[in-house]
Amino acid sequence: MNLRLIAVLLLTASPFSVLADGRAEIRARCQDDVKANCGTVFSRDKALACLIENKAKLSGACAGALAKASCDARAPGNLKSAFSCPG
Repeated sequence: MNLRLIAVLLLTASPFSVLADGRAEIRARCQDDVKANCGTVFSRDKALACLIENKAKLSGACAGALAKASCDARAPGNLKSAFSCPG
């Protein structure tokens, strides 16, 4: 099994724990963005950091899911700094 596939499986099997309420939406909307912009990542934290670092390259759906997740009081500070809560 190639490393990229393993990374995608880890991302989809282990959702962003700090974003528990929006994890399914983030998984669904950001999976392709992770593959396209982050290569092989083996942790949720690194995947999230990569998505934040590549904010300008993200699909609208992924950016929207991350912005929505930034509304959660438990969201990490780097997510809140990168994406404005839409509501």
